[in-house]
Amino acid sequence: MKLQEKISIYYTSLTNTERKICTVILDDPTVVSEHSIIDAATLCGTSKSAMLRFAKKLGYSGYSEFKYAVGESFIKEEKQNTESGDIYQEIVTSYSQTITELSKQDYNIQLTLLAEYIDQYKYVEVIGIGNSSFCAKQLKYSLFSHNKYIGDATDREEIKCLTQCITKDYLIIVFSVSGALDTYGQLVKAASQKKARVVLITMNPDNALEKYVNTSFVLPSTMHLLKDTKVLKQLDNRTTMHFFAEVISYYYGLYLEKQVLEG
Repeated sequence: MKLQEKISIYYTSLTNTERKICTVILDDPTVVSEHSIIDAATLCGTSKSAMLRFAKKLGYSGYSEFKYAVGESFIKEEKQNTESGDIYQEIVTSYSQTITELSKQDYNIQLTLLAEYIDQYKYVEVIGIGNSSFCAKQLKYSLFSHNKYIGDATDREEIKCLTQCITKDYLIIVFSVSGALDTYGQLVKAASQKKARVVLITMNPDNALEKYVNTSFVLPSTMHLLKDTKVLKQLDNRTTMHFFAEVISYYYGLYLEKQVLEG
Protein backbone atom coordinates (compact mmCIF):
# COMPACT_ATOMS: atom_id res chain seq x y z
CA MET A 1 0.00 0.00 0.00
CA LYS A 2 1.40 3.40 -0.98
CA LEU A 3 2.06 6.09 1.57
CA GLN A 4 -0.73 8.26 0.15
CA GLU A 5 -3.25 5.47 0.76
CA LYS A 6 -2.08 5.00 4.35
CA ILE A 7 -2.38 8.73 5.00
CA SER A 8 -5.89 8.66 3.56
CA ILE A 9 -6.94 5.71 5.75
CA TYR A 10 -5.47 7.05 9.01
CA TYR A 11 -6.10 10.73 8.28
CA THR A 12 -8.77 11.33 10.93
CA SER A 13 -6.47 10.04 13.68
CA LEU A 14 -3.59 12.36 12.73
CA THR A 15 -2.80 15.38 14.89
CA ASN A 16 -2.28 18.83 13.37
CA THR A 17 1.47 18.36 13.77
CA GLU A 18 1.32 15.06 11.91
CA ARG A 19 -0.75 16.63 9.14
CA LYS A 20 1.91 19.31 8.79
CA ILE A 21 4.49 16.54 8.46
CA CYS A 22 2.34 15.03 5.71
CA THR A 23 2.21 18.34 3.88
CA VAL A 24 6.01 18.65 3.87
CA ILE A 25 6.56 15.05 2.76
CA LEU A 26 3.95 15.12 -0.02
CA ASP A 27 5.43 18.37 -1.28
CA ASP A 28 8.98 16.99 -1.19
CA PRO A 29 9.33 13.22 -0.48
CA THR A 30 13.13 13.51 -0.42
CA VAL A 31 12.80 15.15 2.99
CA VAL A 32 12.39 11.59 4.27
CA SER A 33 13.73 9.36 1.49
CA GLU A 34 17.14 11.07 1.47
CA HIS A 35 17.58 12.10 5.09
CA SER A 36 18.03 10.61 8.54
CA ILE A 37 15.20 10.83 11.04
CA ILE A 38 16.90 13.72 12.84
CA ASP A 39 17.40 15.73 9.64
CA ALA A 40 13.89 14.91 8.42
CA ALA A 41 12.43 16.08 11.71
CA THR A 42 14.29 19.36 11.39
CA LEU A 43 13.08 19.86 7.82
CA CYS A 44 9.51 19.11 8.94
CA GLY A 45 9.79 21.51 11.86
CA THR A 46 9.23 18.82 14.46
CA SER A 47 11.10 16.36 16.67
CA LYS A 48 12.65 12.93 16.16
CA SER A 49 10.08 11.35 18.50
CA ALA A 50 7.20 13.00 16.61
CA MET A 51 8.52 11.62 13.32
CA LEU A 52 8.76 8.13 14.80
CA ARG A 53 5.23 8.31 16.27
CA PHE A 54 3.93 9.44 12.89
CA ALA A 55 5.62 6.52 11.10
CA LYS A 56 4.23 4.00 13.58
CA LYS A 57 0.74 5.51 13.43
CA LEU A 58 0.74 4.76 9.71
CA GLY A 59 1.58 1.14 10.47
CA TYR A 60 5.34 1.12 9.84
CA SER A 61 7.64 -0.69 12.27
CA GLY A 62 10.05 2.24 12.45
CA TYR A 63 11.69 5.06 10.55
CA SER A 64 13.75 2.80 8.27
CA GLU A 65 10.65 1.04 6.90
CA PHE A 66 8.87 4.39 6.63
CA LYS A 67 11.79 5.93 4.74
CA TYR A 68 11.84 3.05 2.26
CA ALA A 69 8.05 3.26 1.78
CA VAL A 70 8.24 6.99 1.02
CA GLY A 71 10.84 6.36 -1.67
CA GLU A 72 8.79 3.54 -3.20
CA SER A 73 5.53 5.49 -3.09
CA PHE A 74 6.83 8.41 -5.10
CA ILE A 75 9.17 6.66 -7.53
CA LYS A 76 8.56 7.68 -11.14
CA GLU A 77 5.66 9.88 -10.04
CA GLU A 78 5.57 13.47 -11.14
CA LYS A 79 4.81 16.12 -8.56
CA GLN A 80 1.23 17.25 -8.99
CA ASN A 81 0.43 20.94 -8.89
CA THR A 82 -2.74 21.48 -6.87
CA GLU A 83 -2.18 25.16 -6.26
CA SER A 84 -3.83 26.22 -9.49
CA GLY A 85 -6.91 25.16 -11.38
CA ASP A 86 -10.48 24.59 -10.38
CA ILE A 87 -10.59 23.17 -6.84
CA TYR A 88 -14.28 22.30 -7.23
CA GLN A 89 -13.51 20.17 -10.29
CA GLU A 90 -10.63 18.49 -8.44
CA ILE A 91 -12.89 17.53 -5.56
CA VAL A 92 -15.75 16.23 -7.71
CA THR A 93 -13.37 14.37 -10.00
CA SER A 94 -11.70 12.74 -6.99
CA TYR A 95 -15.00 11.37 -5.71
CA SER A 96 -15.94 10.29 -9.23
CA GLN A 97 -12.68 8.38 -9.60
CA THR A 98 -13.24 6.67 -6.26
CA ILE A 99 -16.69 5.43 -7.29
CA THR A 100 -15.24 4.28 -10.62
CA GLU A 101 -12.65 2.24 -8.70
CA LEU A 102 -15.43 0.78 -6.55
CA SER A 103 -17.34 -0.29 -9.67
CA LYS A 104 -14.35 -2.38 -10.76
CA GLN A 105 -14.73 -4.67 -7.75
CA ASP A 106 -17.03 -7.62 -8.24
CA TYR A 107 -19.00 -7.86 -5.01
CA ASN A 108 -22.26 -9.05 -6.55
CA ILE A 109 -22.25 -12.51 -4.96
CA GLN A 110 -21.18 -11.23 -1.53
CA LEU A 111 -23.84 -8.50 -1.56
CA THR A 112 -26.54 -10.95 -2.62
CA LEU A 113 -25.61 -13.22 0.29
CA LEU A 114 -25.45 -10.29 2.71
CA ALA A 115 -28.99 -9.28 1.74
CA GLU A 116 -30.13 -12.82 2.53
CA TYR A 117 -28.31 -12.79 5.87
CA ILE A 118 -29.90 -9.46 6.83
CA ASP A 119 -33.31 -11.03 6.27
CA GLN A 120 -32.66 -14.39 7.91
CA TYR A 121 -30.60 -13.65 11.01
CA LYS A 122 -32.58 -13.18 14.20
CA TYR A 123 -30.46 -10.24 15.33
CA VAL A 124 -28.69 -7.78 13.04
CA GLU A 125 -26.39 -5.13 14.50
CA VAL A 126 -24.50 -2.46 12.57
CA ILE A 127 -21.37 -1.03 14.20
CA GLY A 128 -19.37 2.16 13.78
CA ILE A 129 -17.31 4.48 16.00
CA GLY A 130 -16.82 8.22 15.54
CA ASN A 131 -17.55 9.43 12.01
CA SER A 132 -18.07 5.82 10.92
CA SER A 133 -21.15 5.75 13.16
CA PHE A 134 -22.92 7.92 10.59
CA CYS A 135 -22.28 5.28 7.92
CA ALA A 136 -23.69 2.62 10.24
CA LYS A 137 -26.79 4.69 10.89
CA GLN A 138 -27.11 5.36 7.15
CA LEU A 139 -27.55 1.62 6.59
CA LYS A 140 -29.91 1.32 9.56
CA TYR A 141 -32.23 4.08 8.36
CA SER A 142 -31.99 3.05 4.72
CA LEU A 143 -33.23 -0.43 5.65
CA PHE A 144 -36.21 1.21 7.38
CA SER A 145 -37.52 1.97 3.89
CA HIS A 146 -37.81 -1.81 3.41
CA ASN A 147 -39.52 -2.21 6.81
CA LYS A 148 -36.43 -3.87 8.22
CA TYR A 149 -35.27 -2.85 11.69
CA ILE A 150 -31.68 -3.48 12.75
CA GLY A 151 -29.87 -2.45 15.91
CA ASP A 152 -26.82 -0.22 16.06
CA ALA A 153 -23.88 0.16 18.43
CA THR A 154 -22.06 3.42 17.86
CA ASP A 155 -19.98 4.00 20.98
CA ARG A 156 -17.53 1.90 22.96
CA GLU A 157 -19.92 1.14 25.83
CA GLU A 158 -22.58 -0.15 23.44
CA ILE A 159 -20.00 -2.31 21.68
CA LYS A 160 -18.81 -3.64 25.04
CA CYS A 161 -22.38 -4.60 25.98
CA LEU A 162 -22.94 -6.25 22.60
CA THR A 163 -19.70 -8.22 23.03
CA GLN A 164 -21.00 -9.70 26.26
CA CYS A 165 -24.37 -10.84 24.90
CA ILE A 166 -23.51 -11.94 21.36
CA THR A 167 -24.63 -15.42 20.22
CA LYS A 168 -24.67 -17.44 17.00
CA ASP A 169 -27.97 -15.75 16.15
CA TYR A 170 -26.23 -12.41 15.48
CA LEU A 171 -25.17 -10.83 12.21
CA ILE A 172 -22.66 -8.05 12.90
CA ILE A 173 -21.86 -5.45 10.21
CA VAL A 174 -18.83 -3.31 11.06
CA PHE A 175 -17.99 -0.01 9.33
CA SER A 176 -14.36 0.92 9.97
CA VAL A 177 -12.01 2.80 7.64
CA SER A 178 -8.87 1.39 9.25
CA GLY A 179 -10.24 -1.88 10.68
CA ALA A 180 -8.61 -1.16 14.03
CA LEU A 181 -8.08 -4.20 16.24
CA ASP A 182 -7.95 -2.12 19.44
CA THR A 183 -11.46 -0.78 18.75
CA TYR A 184 -13.26 -3.86 17.44
CA GLY A 185 -10.96 -6.73 18.43
CA GLN A 186 -12.88 -7.97 21.46
CA LEU A 187 -16.17 -7.85 19.57
CA VAL A 188 -15.03 -9.78 16.50
CA LYS A 189 -13.14 -12.34 18.60
CA ALA A 190 -16.24 -12.94 20.72
CA ALA A 191 -18.34 -13.23 17.57
CA SER A 192 -15.91 -15.77 16.13
CA GLN A 193 -16.00 -17.86 19.31
CA LYS A 194 -19.81 -17.75 19.46
CA LYS A 195 -20.13 -18.61 15.73
CA ALA A 196 -21.88 -15.33 14.96
CA ARG A 197 -21.42 -13.92 11.45
CA VAL A 198 -19.32 -10.76 11.03
CA VAL A 199 -19.14 -8.58 7.92
CA LEU A 200 -16.44 -5.92 7.75
CA ILE A 201 -16.64 -2.84 5.52
CA THR A 202 -13.25 -1.11 5.48
CA MET A 203 -10.72 0.73 3.33
CA ASN A 204 -7.64 -0.90 4.77
CA PRO A 205 -6.55 -4.06 2.91
CA ASP A 206 -3.99 -4.67 5.67
CA ASN A 207 -6.50 -4.48 8.52
CA ALA A 208 -6.01 -6.71 11.55
CA LEU A 209 -9.66 -7.80 11.79
CA GLU A 210 -9.62 -9.83 8.59
CA LYS A 211 -8.88 -13.21 10.17
CA TYR A 212 -11.81 -12.90 12.58
CA VAL A 213 -14.56 -11.97 10.12
CA ASN A 214 -16.59 -14.05 7.66
CA THR A 215 -16.82 -11.49 4.87
CA SER A 216 -14.98 -8.27 4.16
CA PHE A 217 -15.56 -5.51 1.65
CA VAL A 218 -12.43 -3.43 1.02
CA LEU A 219 -13.55 -0.15 -0.53
CA PRO A 220 -11.24 2.21 -2.43
CA SER A 221 -9.98 5.19 -0.50
CA THR A 222 -10.65 8.78 -1.60
CA MET A 223 -7.03 9.80 -1.81
CA HIS A 224 -7.35 13.41 -2.95
CA LEU A 225 -5.17 15.32 -0.50
CA LEU A 226 -5.76 19.07 -0.50
CA LYS A 227 -2.90 21.23 0.77
CA ASP A 228 -2.64 24.81 1.87
CA THR A 229 0.44 26.55 3.26
CA LYS A 230 -0.07 25.18 6.76
CA VAL A 231 -1.71 21.77 6.92
CA LEU A 232 -2.99 18.87 4.85
CA LYS A 233 -6.71 18.52 4.16
CA GLN A 234 -8.34 15.22 3.21
CA LEU A 235 -11.64 14.54 1.51
CA ASP A 236 -13.57 12.29 3.88
CA ASN A 237 -13.27 8.59 3.03
CA ARG A 238 -16.59 7.83 4.62
CA THR A 239 -18.53 9.32 1.72
CA THR A 240 -17.78 6.07 -0.11
CA MET A 241 -19.02 4.11 2.90
CA HIS A 242 -22.29 6.06 2.87
CA PHE A 243 -22.64 5.18 -0.80
CA PHE A 244 -21.92 1.51 -0.08
CA ALA A 245 -24.54 1.46 2.69
CA GLU A 246 -27.08 2.44 0.06
CA VAL A 247 -25.82 -0.33 -2.23
CA ILE A 248 -26.39 -2.87 0.56
CA SER A 249 -29.90 -1.54 1.12
CA TYR A 250 -30.65 -1.74 -2.60
CA TYR A 251 -29.56 -5.39 -2.69
CA TYR A 252 -31.82 -6.07 0.27
CA GLY A 253 -34.73 -4.55 -1.64
CA LEU A 254 -33.95 -6.78 -4.63
CA TYR A 255 -33.86 -9.79 -2.32
CA LEU A 256 -37.32 -8.97 -0.96
CA GLU A 257 -38.73 -8.56 -4.47
CA LYS A 258 -37.30 -11.93 -5.46
CA GLN A 259 -38.91 -13.55 -2.42
CA VAL A 260 -42.32 -12.14 -3.38
CA LEU A 261 -42.00 -13.32 -6.98
CA GLU A 262 -40.92 -16.80 -5.92
CA GLY A 263 -43.56 -16.97 -3.18
